[in-house]
Parts: sequence; structure tokens; C-alpha cells
Amino acid sequence: MKSKQLLQVLTISAMAIFCPKLKSQAAFNRELPKEFSEKFTKEINDSIPSLGSFIVSQNDMILYEQYFHGANKETVFSVKSVTKSIVSVLAGIAKDKNLLPNLNTPVLKILPEYNISRSRFKNISNIEGKVLHDSIRNTLTLKNLMTMQGGFDWVENSKISMDMSFSYDPVRFVLELPFEEYPGTVFNYNSGETHVFGAALSRIIKTNLKQFATENLFRPLKINTIRWDTDSMDRNIAGSELFLKTNDMLKFGSMILNNGKSGGKQIVSQKWIQESTSEHVKLDSWDVMPDANGYGYYWWRRKTNGHQAFVATGYGGQLICVIPDLKMVIVTTCFLNDKNKGRADIKRLHYFIDKITKVNYQ
Repeated sequence: MKSKQLLQVLTISAMAIFCPKLKSQAAFNRELPKEFSEKFTKEINDSIPSLGSFIVSQNDMILYEQYFHGANKETVFSVKSVTKSIVSVLAGIAKDKNLLPNLNTPVLKILPEYNISRSRFKNISNIEGKVLHDSIRNTLTLKNLMTMQGGFDWVENSKISMDMSFSYDPVRFVLELPFEEYPGTVFNYNSGETHVFGAALSRIIKTNLKQFATENLFRPLKINTIRWDTDSMDRNIAGSELFLKTNDMLKFGSMILNNGKSGGKQIVSQKWIQESTSEHVKLDSWDVMPDANGYGYYWWRRKTNGHQAFVATGYGGQLICVIPDLKMVIVTTCFLNDKNKGRADIKRLHYFIDKITKVNYQ
């Protein structure tokens, strides 16, 4: 018996010495220490008055789950731009079904009704510039939209965003914006571009995004979504305005962590997960993304204590942070009330995520 115990000790010691990554993961395979958890809960509660929830899962087991400021398991949150990452997965499902064309396909080949060249008209002010705009617009691809490299003259969360949302046809509004850069050359975060992509995807799948998501993503994940807002043309808003519970966000994040699988079923291919979370845009700094290291197809990339993370980010603090080498998913939500500090709350939440991903809790 003693020799067996000695062998176990030696085996564990050898693993700790020669497998530091395994040692790092092993430190999380339990509940968070009570002292750390209590201190963490108090600090995050005091720091972020708009906070609704904070969940940490590892190896598909909850390590930490707290609700704040009146929220509970049943509270539904507007996940804002987390919607974009969900649309990315919908595109992957469409690709798995052989519906999605090559991502270098021009958008106007899918939405030809918006391909109206002004060269057919006469006496238009600055006709040369507008015809040039039309020719550039014809080069705009699905991939340009998915990587935020559409090239449009756009400032996120500005008057132009509001003008788009109030327009009779937001897709037309975006496609008629002037170009500041050639498509595919410069990253500029643009929710309007995502809305155009969503319209193209809806045309490709021959139904609205909510219906397609319900059948192919939400129902398999046992997510009962009841609200995904639409624009004035009755299109689901691809860049925002989906409403979910915190645990629904966790189910989605866990599916990403498990390479597209949930409950033994492949929801979206592993190949798409890898492709969509890879670095398609070089990005080493962003005001709401400390330690950023690139952007994929509507997925942010950052390092947390040296661990690569893929992050779905929504305005005001809606986050799904997937950290594959720790087998971890961290989900946060915030109320969009007068206490919400917008981007400042997102940055603060990453500070707390980094506290969780440290191996040693102090």
C-alpha cells in the first residue's frame, strides 16, 4: 500500500515539474477559494455599479456565479454587439450546409438591388466622385464586412450610427456612405457593416436570422430566445439588439470552447471555429481591449495573463470570454442604465477577468 501511495506522489510531482500548463489548469479545477471569492465579489460589486452578473466556468463546471444589483438567473439582458459573434457562428453553420459562398464574393452579387450606378444619370453634382464610389462599392466583399474592413467613412456610436438606425433602409444607408479607405485595407469598427452582412446572410439562407438561429443554434443549445429586434425593413439587426440570459451566453461560449460541439452534437464545424477566431486583422491596441492581438470574424482576440482568449464584446459590459488552454469561459453582463459607464465598464471587467485567470489567488 505504501509503495502504491509513493508511486502516486512521484507521478503527481513529475506532472507538476514537466507539465506546467497542466499544473496551471489543475489550479482551477475546484471552487474558487472562499476568501478570494468574497473579496472578488465585494470589489467587483463596488467597482461596477451597473454590473448584472459574472460567471466563471471551467471544464463545463461552474466555479463562480454571482448576480448583482437585483439581477438573477432569469434576468434577460440586451447583449448588444455580442450579437455579432453569434452572427459569425450563423455564417459558419450556413457554410457547413454549403449555403455560404466564398467570403471573397462581392456583397452586391448577393444584394444586387443596391447596385445602382450613378453613371446612368446626368447633371449630378460631383458625378465623377460618385461614380468612383460606385466602382469601389462593387469590390466590397463578405470578408471585408466580417473583419470590419469595409472602408466606409464611419464613426461608431456617433450621429451617423443614429442616422442609420432611423433610416427607412439601413442597408442602403450604409452602402451609400462615402468610402474613407479601400475595402480590405484598414480596420474600423462599424456596426453598420455588420448589418449589411446580416442582410446578405439572410438572403443566402432564405430566411431571417432569428428563424435560422432558432432552428440551428438556439434550439440545439436549449436557448429560448424571445427577442431579437429588427430594423424598419423587418430585418433582424445583425450587429446588436439580441436579448439573452447570462446562462444562455454561457451555453454559447461553452460551445465555442468545445470546438463547436454541445451535448455530443456538432453545432458548427471545428474548422469554422478555428477560422473565425483566427487573426484576420492585426490589432495590438484597442481602447476597450487591453492586450488585444487581432480580430477575426466578429471575434476579438486578447491575451489574459499570457493565455489566448477569444472575446464576444457588447456595449457597456456584455462579454463572453473563451480561454481554450484554461478550458474556461467567463461571462459578464451589465445593465444599460444611468450607472453604466460604457467602454470604461468593459475595460474594468477585463481587469477582473485577468484576476480570475491568474493561477495563484491572493
